[in-house]
Amino acid sequence: MQIGDWPSTRDLNCLYKEIRALDLESNLAELEAFGFTVIRDALTSKLTAKLREAVLRAAEKSFGRRLDLEGEQELHEVRLAPYLLYTDPVFEEALLNPRPLALITYLLGYSCLLSSLTSHVKGPGEVGLLLHSDTGNGVPAPFSPYSHVANCNYALTDYTEAAGALAMVPGSHRYFRQPTRFEVALAGSERNPDAIPIEVPAGSAIIWHGNTWHGSFPRKVPGLRINLSMYFCRQYMDPQESYRHHVPESLLERHGKDSRLATLLGMQTYHGWREEGPRVKPREIRAGRTWQS
Repeated sequence: MQIGDWPSTRDLNCLYKEIRALDLESNLAELEAFGFTVIRDALTSKLTAKLREAVLRAAEKSFGRRLDLEGEQELHEVRLAPYLLYTDPVFEEALLNPRPLALITYLLGYSCLLSSLTSHVKGPGEVGLLLHSDTGNGVPAPFSPYSHVANCNYALTDYTEAAGALAMVPGSHRYFRQPTRFEVALAGSERNPDAIPIEVPAGSAIIWHGNTWHGSFPRKVPGLRINLSMYFCRQYMDPQESYRHHVPESLLERHGKDSRLATLLGMQTYHGWREEGPRVKPREIRAGRTWQS
């Protein structure tokens, strides 16, 4: 059908038109039905390689050692490479990628914030990352049907179960709770039978609702699984990483102080004032009036 300028869905009309123009309607349906979706060609091969190299550089600096992408055996399980955004402009390109960002906007609204931009660098191991919901980050059960947080996970190496792929429990965004201790395992006899591996080629983006149960399988082969994890939150939540007061001038010169990137970094958030008081009147704030504002 043709989407009009309907007042009852003021914030959704243009966004849905954008989602349709980006050929994401089936992804939107999957996101609503199953709590996650995959955009298999979200990144070009060139951009995938640039992001992977940038992550490895940052991880080696953070971990204090060299990493072997193909043959690594000494880095066991998962280590976090944090606060990547300001280390290389290539991460800005990943963050502003139109297709994943349109789906994140659908989940969290135009006023949403980047909470963290990190990489989970995974070597061989036995446990993996146990199933969990990111909504539990300070939100008690029962969770709301709308998303407070959401994830975009770029596969920068091929994802297979043996290589430590992301795990999902389809439909778990409607459980409105965290998994119990009997439901979290992804290995051995206690493995949750509802968990599936997300086996996708490098360059894919996996986007999911904050309620959705997810984790990652243990890596059973040498080498590293590299991702880029972009975690977002609604504008009333406190981001994991501190961006707002540390934005480089060079970034603002590239994108502008009124850009979508500035909004993602919290520069348009009206709270957090000091002696000067609020910059705008609360009634002028559109954020939070609808799911997509």
